[in-house]
Amino acid sequence: MNQPLDVLLTKLASIGRLLPEYEAAIHRLPFRVVELDRGKPAAMEGEVVNHCCVVLTGLLHRQKHMLDGNRQILSFHPPGDIPDLQSLHLRKVDYTLAANTPSVIGLLRHADMHAMLRDHPGLTGLFWRDTLVDSARFLTWMMMIGQASAEARMAHLFCEMYVRLEAVGLIDGRAFNFKATQADLAAAMGMSIVHANRTLQELRSTGLLAFSNGVVEILDWQRLCELAQFDSAYLHLSDDQAGT
Repeated sequence: MNQPLDVLLTKLASIGRLLPEYEAAIHRLPFRVVELDRGKPAAMEGEVVNHCCVVLTGLLHRQKHMLDGNRQILSFHPPGDIPDLQSLHLRKVDYTLAANTPSVIGLLRHADMHAMLRDHPGLTGLFWRDTLVDSARFLTWMMMIGQASAEARMAHLFCEMYVRLEAVGLIDGRAFNFKATQADLAAAMGMSIVHANRTLQELRSTGLLAFSNGVVEILDWQRLCELAQFDSAYLHLSDDQAGT
């Protein structure tokens, strides 16, 4: 029978060795299920929290706001991610974590996480690896924001999300759910909504992908990767999870 934290186990198994005793320990973790409407925060910048969250369904993002109200989306987080794992060791959250679409998260108390890691020190290495992979994604995205064309940036995002969702078994052929609005895409890529719409239309018109009602379908994976200069090595997945 599937259990709510199975998607977390699948995510961890995609980046490292997940021993049976680690699986059992994670399944024993108490957690509280919380439903989020679109736009509702799971954590606010500057907030002191005593838990971290695992995305069970839907899509979350991390963002920061300028004093004038403009925002920058820093990362997207599909099921299996623990976007605020840093809160285990950092007193305050330094970003806002919010839902792109109606989502379900599981809240894991820091005290319970620390107790599990004390009992299973090998899991500490696996969660540390997850944090390092998160950092690797961020570094790659900063490079794309600074150096790549608008079309390449957007193509890279879709390539990355395809591979990450494939790793947790949430791909249907070449299609996947990605319920980010054009405003979300613009905020992630440092461009206006008009520019984001124009860029998305360019990817559609050249036959690389289709994007409708929150569903992305990759029509030409090879050409999309070439445009994005995408190499999944920075995601540090096992060989059979690297996307093809």
